[in-house]
Amino acid sequence: MGTTVKSNKLFNAALFNEAVRSHNFTNLLTDGAPQAVPGKASKQTSKGAPIVRITDLSKAAGDEVEVDIYHQLAGRPTMGDRKLEGRGEALTSASMGLKILQGRHMVDAGGKMAQQRTKHNLQQIARGLLSSDNYYGRLTDQTTLIHLAGARGTNLSADDIVPLADDPEFAEILVNGVLPPTYDRHFLGGDATSVDTLDAADKFTLEVVERMRLTIDEMDTMRLQPIRLANDPGVDADPLYVLYVSPRQMFDFKQTTSHKDLQTLISNAHNRVKGWNHPLFQGECFMWEGILIKKMKRFVEFDVGATVDVSQNNKAATVTQATTGVKMHRGILLGAQALAHGFGNVGKQDGSDAGYIGMTEEETDHGNSKEIAIRWMDGKKKIRFADKNGRVNDHGVMVVDTAVS
Repeated sequence: MGTTVKSNKLFNAALFNEAVRSHNFTNLLTDGAPQAVPGKASKQTSKGAPIVRITDLSKAAGDEVEVDIYHQLAGRPTMGDRKLEGRGEALTSASMGLKILQGRHMVDAGGKMAQQRTKHNLQQIARGLLSSDNYYGRLTDQTTLIHLAGARGTNLSADDIVPLADDPEFAEILVNGVLPPTYDRHFLGGDATSVDTLDAADKFTLEVVERMRLTIDEMDTMRLQPIRLANDPGVDADPLYVLYVSPRQMFDFKQTTSHKDLQTLISNAHNRVKGWNHPLFQGECFMWEGILIKKMKRFVEFDVGATVDVSQNNKAATVTQATTGVKMHRGILLGAQALAHGFGNVGKQDGSDAGYIGMTEEETDHGNSKEIAIRWMDGKKKIRFADKNGRVNDHGVMVVDTAVS
């Protein structure tokens, strides 16, 4: 047996700090440092961000973090001399459980002869490739996208870490079940009424964005809350949502929108970010009625003939399947509190070696080689609750499925 160089508490904390500060897809949608939740042992980041990060070092593998919501009061007021007694409105709430599980990944940094043949420090390279900007960052972005989209899709790129949904390890890697979008949060391009009625003409257009915004405005229960990020000067006067689309969806959007309208959409985005300079607005951005439209590098695609899980129009969001007739891409519109991301302690339960993410090094082959590994303890789940009438809906996310050119 080799000698393990254990990561200490300070190093684990530094690695987690690096992970949460990286400007990847997941971290751009998370805001602020974790704060204590009244009446709870855990901590969570800002409730105004699309992703709520929950941290609780006392959790261990397989434990659950609870996420709760209390419904708005809607009872009649008591007027004049009517008796108030007996007219009290009961507090109603809903909750969901979020599981966390340990994940690990290891790199063999090679033996002494492998290091002798190159001028590069293989151990340093291995540590860098495992770090937040590389392996862990890419993995967490992929699992974030899959949970928010409610599907893995059928596209498999050379740099994908997460396998397709039919792989036996898929469920373990995602930790919590992937939930298809609820009926009230699922939109389609053109005149399509279901996934299996999408045709080649049902592309992503400005009209689709307007329909999504109209739906937000007309929600009478479990309304999609706008994103509220720190230091946003327009947060009260100009509600913000962000719509991530695939490169093909963005291409179709620009092809079907007039040059004049595109210039207006660019100007809207520039005006919204004045005095703020948030990285969410970096790169090509369009904005229409408070919805920031951005292109995402990684996206969910379904090939022709793919089987797609869909939620039915009922209170329980019963899941059935549909079959695509065209290649379909899925865009994701985010408000506040769309995804819960829970972290636990990868160290010992007595508090030593504590941290959310850790790194270990171990000598093997009688000291000739060295293996370097990272480990983490987390889990993600799309936030969804039932309203007062028992109808289940995704809380902070909507999706739009369209054909692509």
